[in-house]
Formats: sequence, structure tokens, C-alpha cells
Amino acid sequence: MYKIDKTKKIMIVKKNSVVTKHIRFDGKILAGMSSSFWGNIEAKDVYLAKGCLVRGDIICNRAIIGAYTIFKRIVANDIVLVQSRCIGHEIKAKNIKITRGAVINVVQAEDTIIIDGISKLKRVDARKVIAIESKI
Repeated sequence: MYKIDKTKKIMIVKKNSVVTKHIRFDGKILAGMSSSFWGNIEAKDVYLAKGCLVRGDIICNRAIIGAYTIFKRIVANDIVLVQSRCIGHEIKAKNIKITRGAVINVVQAEDTIIIDGISKLKRVDARKVIAIESKI
């Protein structure tokens, strides 16, 4: 299901894994494709690959959320990158970048939100909001 490297402070969750309890780790959590988390994820950095499911909260400093991931809530102290076609309820962070096709109810940033492409966001709150349409 998962491996821990204590010297590098990395937890690797194998693809297609199901984690049924809360995870708290003092380091990075790397989750493989289509992993499911039924509880909260707490770590310094959280990296979720494509197609993950998180029923609990993600609490971290930095997060990269892979495409087609479904999540409940992300609370980050620094930056959050949400890749294309993710579905979520709420994101709170210092800086947030959302790529095309995302559907998120509440997005709150202390500083900047960058929206790259067309996404459905019900409520956006930030000091600065930048909306762009890249051709990449």
C-alpha cells in the first residue's frame, strides 16, 4: 500500500491504493494514480497523481493535485496547483493556480489566484485574480 523513506522524509502511496484512515506525516506524501483516501491527509507537501479521491481534508504547506482528482477541502500555507478537470469543494491557500476544466465551489487565497482556462468556480476571494487562456 505505501512505503516510507525516513531519511528523505517521503511517503509513497502506490497506485490504486485505498487508505482508510487519517494520514499525518512530517515530510512529502506522493500518491500514485487512482489512489483513494477516506480520511484526512496532513503533511508538509502533498502530491497526488491523476484520478485520486480524497474524502477528508488535505492540510499542508504545498500541494499539487493531479488531473481528474476529486477532493473535499485543501488548506495550504503556501501554494496549491490544481490540474485539469478536478472537482472539489474548497481551497484555501496563499497562492493558487487552477488549470482548465476544474469545478470548485470556494477558492480563497491570501494573495493570488491564477485561473488558466475555463473552469467553474462558484466563489473566488483573493487580493489578485488573474484569468488567462493558454493555447498549450
